Amino acid sequence: MDFSHIPAFLGGFFDFMDSPQWRAWPFNAGYGEHILPAVARLLFVTLIMGVILLFLRLLFGPGGPLRDKELEEEARRETERERAELKERLEKGDISESEYRIGMKRLKD
Repeated sequence: MDFSHIPAFLGGFFDFMDSPQWRAWPFNAGYGEHILPAVARLLFVTLIMGVILLFLRLLFGPGGPLRDKELEEEARRETERERAELKERLEKGDISESEYRIGMKRLKD
């Protein structure tokens, strides 16, 4: 095998990465550029953060595989308590039927 072209390739690659367009990408200072690259960087970082938050929500959110089972049980008991309290308030006449339905819809699993 002939590896004589690798030093030239690596030299060209590092020259390319050291060019002003790629230096400190994507967090360069932004001086002298138009608004679109700055907005694109902001959207890129926002997208990355959104993906991380969604991933954590899926793992540790309600019904997630890594969520503590005690939290699930506690949330279920709290929902049952709030439903019973809402039903008592309806029976006492403190709230109307529509308020009861709205409250139950809010407490839906």
